[in-house]
Amino acid sequence: QWDDHEVMSNWSPRKGLSSAAPYKEKRIALLVARATRAFLEYAPMRHCESETERIYRHIPYGPLLDVFVVDMRSYRGPNTADRQSVENEDTQYLGRPQLDWLRRGLASSRAVWKVIAADMPIGL
Repeated sequence: QWDDHEVMSNWSPRKGLSSAAPYKEKRIALLVARATRAFLEYAPMRHCESETERIYRHIPYGPLLDVFVVDMRSYRGPNTADRQSVENEDTQYLGRPQLDWLRRGLASSRAVWKVIAADMPIGL
């Protein structure tokens, strides 16, 4: 499962590195690229042919079970005090393309059991 600690502690795509951070490398894009490559080389998973660095995926286990593994880190908004009153880009965790993919997959699945593998609680 892709986690916010793969890149740095409590990482989000819009998080920057302050000069006080204990990291020698300060270019967040480089840290993300390195972490993504290490994760994809290490994790035993089938990759989407059209999007080789995509983390979210569907794993069918015959007619009984479909597992939908979601990526709750790569598309999320910035870390905040959680005082948002409306849903917008800054409050997202899955991002629109992944959320649409998940909804389509759940709706079209004929499996008896549908499991969403997520590293945080979600509500759809």
